[in-house]
Amino acid sequence: MSYMRECALILASAPPVFAAAVDGTLVSRLMSDTDFEKQYAAVLDRAYRQPSIYAQFLTDRYGKPPSANHYLTIRDMVADYLAQGEASEHAWQLDNISPPFITKQASIKGYRKYLHTCNRSAKRVEALQRFCHGVQARWLETPESLRDTPFKYPPGECGYSKDSHARLAQHRAHQSSNYIMNLVQDICTYLHRTGIFEQHFTMHQFIIYLIFQPDQAAIAEIFCSGLLQVWVENGGGFNAYPAGRSVESARRVSDVEWGLHEKHARLKSLLVENLRLQQQRAGEWRKALEWDDGAAEDEEAATKSVDQVEEDCM
Repeated sequence: MSYMRECALILASAPPVFAAAVDGTLVSRLMSDTDFEKQYAAVLDRAYRQPSIYAQFLTDRYGKPPSANHYLTIRDMVADYLAQGEASEHAWQLDNISPPFITKQASIKGYRKYLHTCNRSAKRVEALQRFCHGVQARWLETPESLRDTPFKYPPGECGYSKDSHARLAQHRAHQSSNYIMNLVQDICTYLHRTGIFEQHFTMHQFIIYLIFQPDQAAIAEIFCSGLLQVWVENGGGFNAYPAGRSVESARRVSDVEWGLHEKHARLKSLLVENLRLQQQRAGEWRKALEWDDGAAEDEEAATKSVDQVEEDCM
């Protein structure tokens, strides 16, 4: 029951940027809607001192996501990068799109920047294989006539942070970041530079929700990841590991700070108004169901009366 309550609070207090992220229109709206941009600026400012949920989406500069055929080409490049025991056609070029750069000799010996920690990571290889299977499945599910049409929902990545501005800076620098997302972005840059992709697809970063209670951290990350469908398994994005597990920093926020965040949510967001509307709708549904029960009883009574009349007439 508490999960339902937290999800209701998230939806009730979510800023417009949250809805745009779910709709897949966030990047383009920020370029065309000045009022929306002002609303988002307030979220960004607040996130400097409040835990939040961030999201990153793969689109071109105008907010257009890749198509199914674009994504399949990316998948083929990932598969080539994963190849072991044979020469990779593109690995060295991909590993030198962004720092740290890799020598050609190391690449020939099999070193892959996004696969190695101390050694070649079996866990990373397995996660990238799941990504490849997910992309293949998404391509197959897309009707052939639509495979050159941009996806309605861009591939994405989603996470929680006590300081999303700092966390997004880490992602930009590829520090403690998502290696699947970073490899895909480097592939997109390589494909654009070599003329295979006309568009340059890059990750666009946003802060989409401000957390105002400590218990929200894990649930908000799980809930937002589910709404945005950012999992590698379905080809929707770059999250390969369960959400809601790395939220310990929420405990480092004091009760006083949480109290201020909740007060801000009540006064500055649509939380109270939206909760009132939800309660009103719930009441209307409850009355409707009660009316149905009563109607069913009346109908049953009427049927019995008709049967009795028929018996009396016989």
